[in-house]
Order: sequence, then C-alpha cells, then structure tokens
Amino acid sequence: MANSPRSAPDEAAEASTQLELLDRAVRRLEGAGREAPRRTAEWLLAEVLGGDRAQIYAHPERSVGAEAAQQYEEMIERREQGEPLQHILEYASFRGLRIQVSPDVMVPRPETETVVDRALTCIENTEQPRVLDVGTGSGCIALALKHERPDAVVSACDVSSDALTVARGNAEALQLDVQFLEADVLAEEIPANVPRDLDLLVSNPPYIPNDEADTLPPVVREYDPDVSLFAGDDPLRFYRALVDWARALCVPGGTVVFEVHAEYADAVENLLRREGLADVRVDEDLSGRPRVVCGRRE
Repeated sequence: MANSPRSAPDEAAEASTQLELLDRAVRRLEGAGREAPRRTAEWLLAEVLGGDRAQIYAHPERSVGAEAAQQYEEMIERREQGEPLQHILEYASFRGLRIQVSPDVMVPRPETETVVDRALTCIENTEQPRVLDVGTGSGCIALALKHERPDAVVSACDVSSDALTVARGNAEALQLDVQFLEADVLAEEIPANVPRDLDLLVSNPPYIPNDEADTLPPVVREYDPDVSLFAGDDPLRFYRALVDWARALCVPGGTVVFEVHAEYADAVENLLRREGLADVRVDEDLSGRPRVVCGRRE
C-alpha cells in the first residue's frame, strides 16, 4: 500500500535542528507569497526559542524539542494563511515599546511614529504639558508620549471599550501613567469626562473612505478592526470633529497633530486653515508621503 503524504506538522516534528526548521518555514512562506519570508521565519523561531535571530545562526545544529517545533509550525501556518505577524506574536514594536495587540485594535504602523515626532516637537517647550490622544486604539501614541515626556499629563480616549482594555493592559505592563476613558469624538456634545485645558490634542483617526476597502492589503482589510480604519463616505468627518474639540479643549497656543491619508493631506491642511488654526504644516513619513498635519490654536 502506498504511503500517504506527510503533513507539515509531521515534517516539523521530524526536524531536529534550528536550521532545518527555519529553512522549511522559509520555503513555505515563499510559496505562499508572504512578505519578507526569511525575516519572518527567523523572528517567529526566535520567539519560540526565547532568544534572538543571531542565536539561530550561531547554533544552527542545535536540536529543537517536539513541543517547540509544533508551536513554531502552528505559527508559520497562521502566517502562511495571511494572519499578521504582530497578531501571531501578540505584540508590536513602537518607538522601542512592546505594545500588546489583538483583533480589537489596529496594529501600530511605523508611519505613526512620525505623529509622535511632531507631537513631541510641539510640546518641547511646555512644562508638564496636558495631552489628549483621541482614538487611542492600543494606546501606542499616548504611551510613547508619556514614555518620552514623563512629566506630561497624558489622557487617551476611544469609542471602543475592547480597545481600551488593550490600552490599559499596555499601560500597566509598561508602568506608564496614562488615563484612559471611553468617549466618541463624533458625539453631538463633547463628553464631560474628557479633560480640558490641553496643550496638545493628537489623533490618528479612521481616514480610509469606504470605497477604498477593496484596495487595502488583505492583512489590513481582514484583520484590523473596521472602526479603526474606515471614515465612511466623508474622509474628513473625523477631522471636522477634532477641530471642534480643539477649539473647546485646547488652551490658546495649544496644538493639534493628526495622522492623515496621504491623498487627503491637502484637504485636511485646508480645513485647519479655514477653521482659523495658525502655523499649519504638513510632515512627510519615512516613505516621503504626506502623513501628518498639525496646527496651533491662536
């Protein structure tokens, strides 16, 4: 009788060395067309083994136990099917911070670090600045600001209670004192629990029009929560609400810093100018695309 084909888990269980596991995983990810297959395979193997990527190549012949090999195989299969690497690891790196993520929050993006850069510049000459991050998600912006400006009084809000659970967990794990509260920027009135007298209002709001959903990479469209991505039919509606909040909540001279859709940066810039904000400017991300719009309340 002919032998039945071996399954991938069987192969993983038979692999006896780190290098064998790694090479097999790379071939699988390449075959699935996944981005950066070797780097991904190295990262996941290092996570399973509790070391770093350099140790894999320093000891390529080191044997791997069956349980660890099986765990690695399951991780590779999830990535092979398209699940984001950060969801598999259950964390993302953001400005050197380990940010826990889940399907309830958007995975922090490298371009959002540009928002933090601009925000820090805006408050660099303000002692004990009062900061509010609107639509905080995982809390990455608020936590990065608190980490890099320990004297700042940082609050953050989100419409999703599930996202706030993730954000609070990150604050506790990182031992950073950030106040989190539930609030909807699109509500008819600004909730009473939202802090006032702000020196900085910062936000990475949903900014993708609904009709662009099919253009997004599957890793974004299928795994990031819709409430964090899509702005509906009006890509500026969150920015209009945020400007209203800035008028009501920021002190004179306070600043706003917004992440924006690259195709709508000019529109957001014009909105801030029409609404009377001063010193309006647009910053590019590391890819050279307009990504951040900021202004100052006179």
